[in-house]
Amino acid sequence: MEEKGTMHVHLLTELTGNLYSEESEWEEEWSESDEYGMPLDGTELADYEEVIREELERYGGEDDLMQYFDGSESIQEKIQSAVVTIENKDGILYGCTKLELNEFLSQEELQEFTEYITGQYSDGWGGEGFEQRDIKVDGGTMNVHFWHPNMEQPKMYEKKTEQIPTKPEKQRPKLQLLGHDGNIFSIMGDASTLLKKNKQTAEAKEMRKRVLESGGDYYKALLIISEYVETELSPPPKENKKTKKKNQPER
Repeated sequence: MEEKGTMHVHLLTELTGNLYSEESEWEEEWSESDEYGMPLDGTELADYEEVIREELERYGGEDDLMQYFDGSESIQEKIQSAVVTIENKDGILYGCTKLELNEFLSQEELQEFTEYITGQYSDGWGGEGFEQRDIKVDGGTMNVHFWHPNMEQPKMYEKKTEQIPTKPEKQRPKLQLLGHDGNIFSIMGDASTLLKKNKQTAEAKEMRKRVLESGGDYYKALLIISEYVETELSPPPKENKKTKKKNQPER
């Protein structure tokens, strides 16, 4: 059976918090009692991302919520892990459940699982644990809530692995050996000049070093040079398997 690749999906809900001053300096600016602290939204909490992340790690690291899930078997088969963390997206701090999936969830499965996540945030993992932790910040303490009464449905984002683009390989300059001065140093010098003109100075330096270390073996030195510039001794270029077409049998 062909092995399926792992897919990565993030479920995001904006964090909220309450900041409690040690000196109650907000009474003039804050009309309600300081008992509930100054409310903070995800944009304001982004300024505290580092300290919140540190407290989250102390709380238990990135906790996998699948260990508590007892819902549909199809969801258990599709989700490898559901790890809780935080994510800063466009300057807003979100609570984030990172999913590793064998297969995408159906709409019904996604609805069931987001309800489970919301329940964990409100009464389980978050509500009975993390939001009750007092996080020390400059001037006071802060509580952070993964769940709040006006919380929207978790938003789903597929996280695609970023691929670093590879630089196209430079075409080797051509050097004809036939009729060339047979002196190896002359050949090496001409090859070096061609490489430098082709903006391959590092390759020219490497080639010269290898030739000089070849132990005086003339043919070995020619083969080394032929690795850097295209000569009659260079191996033929590899055929592009994607573009090569097989001869079709006559019908």
